[in-house]
Parts: sequence; C-alpha cells; structure tokens
Amino acid sequence: MKKLRLAIIGLGNLGRKCAEAILADPAMVLAGVVRHSGSPASWLKTPVVTHISELKEVDAALVCVPPDGVLGMVKDLLQSRIPVVECARLHGDAFLTHKSEIHRAALVHRVPAIVGAGCDPGAFSLFRSHFALLVPHGHTETSLHTGPSLHHTLAAEGIKGVRKALATELESVEGTIQRYVYVELEPSADAAEVEYAIIHDPLFLDEQTLVFPVPSIAALEETNRGVLVERRAAAKEAVHASFLLEARFDEAGIAARMMLAAARSLSSLQAGAYSLLDLPPGALWGEQRTAAEKEWM
Repeated sequence: MKKLRLAIIGLGNLGRKCAEAILADPAMVLAGVVRHSGSPASWLKTPVVTHISELKEVDAALVCVPPDGVLGMVKDLLQSRIPVVECARLHGDAFLTHKSEIHRAALVHRVPAIVGAGCDPGAFSLFRSHFALLVPHGHTETSLHTGPSLHHTLAAEGIKGVRKALATELESVEGTIQRYVYVELEPSADAAEVEYAIIHDPLFLDEQTLVFPVPSIAALEETNRGVLVERRAAAKEAVHASFLLEARFDEAGIAARMMLAAARSLSSLQAGAYSLLDLPPGALWGEQRTAAEKEWM
C-alpha cells in the first residue's frame, strides 16, 4: 500500500495538530511543512520550507493558515497542480461563494480541492445534515457550552463517590437552562447513586441537570470546549422525533482529523471543489473503507 504523502501549510495550532495526526497514522507520511519563516521546528523531523515547490512527492496539501489567507494559498497550490484540503470558517452564502471560486481554479488546473473540511464547517456539518435527513421538517440548534460553573462544580465534588467534577450550563432550544455535570468517579462509586445524589441536591433543583461520568476531568479541562447540536421535529409533525449530539472536544484536533479523512478521498475525485456533503461517507475512510463498512454497517 502506497502511503499518502501530505504537506502542511502553516504551523500554528491547527498545523501542529495535523502534523501530530499524520505522524500517528501508519498510512500517511508528512512530506514537509511550509511556513513563512522557513525556520525548522525542533519537534519535527521533516523538511520545513518557505514554498511548496521546495518539497518532493507531495500528494496533497492541508491548508492551515488564517482565514484571510486561505483563498490565495489554495489558488497557489492548485496552480502548482497539488490537490488541497482546507477548513476556512465560512457558512451559508459566504461558504458557497468561496467554494465556487475555488471550483473555478480547480477546474482550470485540473485538480481536486475539498473545502470546509474542519470542525465547523466540517465534522459538525455532517451531523447537522444527517439529523435533517432523518427529521426533514424541524429546527436545528447548535450552541457552544459556556465556561464552567465553579459554584456547582465544587458542590458536585462534595458528593460521595465523586473524585473530581466539572459543571457547565447552556440554553436549550426552548430557551431554558440545562446544567451539565461531568464527574470523575472513585473506583468504588456507583454511577447511578452519584447521579441521583447530584440531581436531588438542593443546589441543582432549580434547573434540569444531566450527569455524565467521564474517565478524566483533567482531559476535559484541557480542551474546555463543548457543543450541543439538537434537531427537533416541527410541532405539526405526527412523529415528534428529536436527535441530540453533546460533545466536549479539542477543536483543532477534530479539525485535523477531519482534514486527514478528507485527504483520503482525494484520489477518487475528479477536478473541482467539493464540500463534505459532496463526498460519499465511505470515501473518507480511503483504503480502510471495507473494514469500516464491516464494523459500522
């Protein structure tokens, strides 16, 4: 199996996450990094150059530069006949205009490009789209978690069986406040008993409280990022279906994973610009497609 050789354009937080993900993937090779300074990164054993032309055998490039530099960089790469994956934070009409301009350049230079393949747009776009397919008439709400509630965090940590806790609050689709309490339990603790104790604690009775046992609160605090994606059927629908995705994550890490998945699909694409909705889900698995189908279907 020929390994996919990827170059990274930009070495900020996203670029570093992409580099780490590539180095951890046995089916991929980090062909090099392009950055303005060209100065080497001590933790990377790979070429660091100022222009993509200085690298050899590049199958595709992951664009990890600030949003205002994405379009120009993508056009430069396409002109060099290098397939591209980018994740500029654009939505709605702005995204469609951006994609259309890249599409024209990709057609001229006869190479494929994948746009909006990050966290949002990107991974969460796929969830929203699939939820809408299952509930075609309804409303989708995406909301970020607010910061931790110190008062409620300390109260949860006072519950027997809780080693550490992290409490956050967010607004539901109906406009009510929901409290999310993540708990790291003692080895001997009973999760159901801890949940009951927290929900019935007087401090938590004023709002709906959801309790989630997690392996490590420290890992959550490192990312300190959360999102709630909820799709609810319209009131007139006979079947009142709803779908809920609740997640805590490292945004740059998720974007990097999505960019690598998109890169796997490039070899199957004709020239032009594509969003994740243009791609069959199996294409994101690349040569792992059969194994993925066996496991997930």
